Parts: sequence; C-alpha cells; structure tokens
Amino acid sequence: MTVPMKNILKKLWKQLPGMGLFLRLLCLLRLSARRQEKQISPAAPVYVFGCFQAGGGLSRSAELYARELEKTHPGCIRVDTARETGQSLKNPITDGSIRSLADIVHDDGAGTVILHHNPPQLHWILCLLGRRFLRHKRIVAYMVWELEDLPPLWKHALRYVDAVETPSSFSRAAIARHTSRSVTVRPHPVPEPPDAQKRQKFCTDGKLRCLFIFDLGSLASRKYPEAAIAAFVRAFGPEEGLLTLKVGQPGAYPADFQRLEQITAQHPHIRLLADWLDDAALHRLYLEHDVYLSLHRSEGYGLTIHEAMLRGLYVVATGWSGNMDFMQGEQAYAVPCQLIPVERKYARFNSVPGARWAEPDIGAAAEILRALRERLIRENTAPGAGQKEEPPRLVNG
Repeated sequence: MTVPMKNILKKLWKQLPGMGLFLRLLCLLRLSARRQEKQISPAAPVYVFGCFQAGGGLSRSAELYARELEKTHPGCIRVDTARETGQSLKNPITDGSIRSLADIVHDDGAGTVILHHNPPQLHWILCLLGRRFLRHKRIVAYMVWELEDLPPLWKHALRYVDAVETPSSFSRAAIARHTSRSVTVRPHPVPEPPDAQKRQKFCTDGKLRCLFIFDLGSLASRKYPEAAIAAFVRAFGPEEGLLTLKVGQPGAYPADFQRLEQITAQHPHIRLLADWLDDAALHRLYLEHDVYLSLHRSEGYGLTIHEAMLRGLYVVATGWSGNMDFMQGEQAYAVPCQLIPVERKYARFNSVPGARWAEPDIGAAAEILRALRERLIRENTAPGAGQKEEPPRLVNG
C-alpha cells in the first residue's frame, strides 16, 4: 500500500460511519460471488496473513500463531501484509519463509485463510484478495478487541468470515454477541523459556526495576503510561526504583511521544527507550527488570504481560479485561480499578454505545510496589534468604 492510501484509510477510519459505508460497498462488490465450501480437505493449503515484517504486537501475534500452526500443518503459507497496511518494515525477512499477496492472489483452489487483522485492515486485505482467491476458501479472522462491545465496522466485518478466533474470553464475549458464527478462544501460544533464561534474583541492590512495553499505535490513552508513571513516582524515589518505558512507533505519533518526554524528564529514575528491539534484545530487556507494571485501561489479551510472567518477572497490572485469563499465580498482582465511560474524543471507540474501560487505582498500585520492594530486600538480606513472603494482595471488589 502506498503512503497516500494509508493516509486515506486513516481519514476514513476517523469518519465513521462513513468508512463503514465505504467498506460495505467495496466488500459487496468484490466478495458477493464468493461460494462457501462446506468441507475443506486437511491437505488443502492454510494461509496465515499478518504483518510479519512490521514488528509490534500484531506482528508478534501472527508469528506466534504461525509457529504453533506449523506443528500440525508444516506446509502452512505465511503471507506478509505489512506493505498493504502501510506498516514500515522493521523486521525484514529474507529467508524465503514468507510470501507476498502478489505471490498467492491467483491461487484459486480450496484452502483456509487465517487473517491476523482487525477492521478496517481486515476489510482491506479481503478486498485486495478478491473473489477469485477467496471463492473456495474458508475465512477465519483472528481478531482481538479491547472493550465490552463492538463498533459498527467490526460487526460488519463478521459478515465476510466463516469463523473467528480470538486470544481471550474477554474479547470473545464482545465478538460472540454479534454473530452466529463460531468464535473460539485461542490464546497466544507464548513459549515459556527454560528456567536458566528466567529472572532468578530480584532487587539485589535495593532498587526495584520496573518495565512497561507499549506501542503508541495501540492508543496511548488505552495503554495509559501516565498511570504507571504516577504509581511508580508515588512509590519510589530515585534511590529506590527505576522505571523503563519501552515505546513503539514514537515517530508515527510525535505529539504523544513528546508528551511522554516532557513527563519523564521531571523524574531521573524513569527512562524512555524508543529503539526497535529484535526478539533476543527484547528478551534481555525483560530479564533486566524485576516487575512488569501495566496500569492499562483495557487489554484484548496483554501479550507483553504474559511474556513477562513467563520470564519470571512479578506482574502488577490492572485487574480487568483480557489479561485476567492468565494473570494468576504467586507473582501476579491485580490492581483494583473502577469502570468509567470512555471519552468520546477517542475515534477508535466513540462509535461504541456505552463504552467503558478501567481506571486503575494508582494508590493501590503504589502500595503493592512498595510492599514488594520491601519484601524482596528482606529476602536478599535475611539469614537463610530464599523463603518467600507474600505481600499484601489487593483484588477488585
């Protein structure tokens, strides 16, 4: 996709319901003659579409899915859609393991198509593929949504797929209420590293090191880094803690990034990290920290929270939405919250009637962080260290 087309789609997205009408007409034109195949042979090709070369959460989601699928379908075909959706290629893949839309668009036989795209990108990829490619194929949308109900464009997209997969029960509940098609919870198959590659020691110098990873393209107000900053600053002075904010797409959202720079400049124990990291560097970043701190307003799943947990970090995160499917165990702490209306100014959510998201309790989060640091320091200094104590555990009422 050219840059002008990317800008056109962004403008249309902001002008709902106009975009819904535009995509409705386009999809009906391109897909109206698609004939469903009731049975797809297990030997038929399986295509996994996603932004494999773009980096970020959606890219990671498609990659994890494809790796898991290859265990049962070793011939599955990865199709990269980064260019078509206007994404920069931060993770170029040159080993021949992925195909382009141009490579496969004339494959008109039976098969299964799995699309790791949310609307409106899902609509756009379907339109680019067209009737010839899709006519004899089963279409599965791997979608993830962050609120309790869907906007009109998402409901419209459900007409063009045969089934939906989604990573959390929270997301499934929002989707399933608007379709009779199968909606299956398929969690991200996040690999657990061996024990030798997990965090083993914590707060050894008296500083509790906290980490939050987020992408500005996922809506900064939903990821809510300001809440993490506020809780951290309330909990610790410069000699007691360090907070790292790993920020994705800073150049695409300069105003949001500048605001973060202004906030964090006031606190010497907070650092911003804006470089793109490959898998190995990201793994090392996790292991440099003791706690993953995510005071988000809503998550469709919470992939980085799960990755941090599997690497042995303590997790302090908002106790609501998709992350509650897996955020369990002695190192997970759910921060209490209240559900509040989503402000109308957020274009992505303002077409959802009665939309709500969480307002995490910053004071409670700070209390958890302080108690956790004190406990870890005692464990490091007390004779016979290693016996774990349990810090105060706060849960939602």
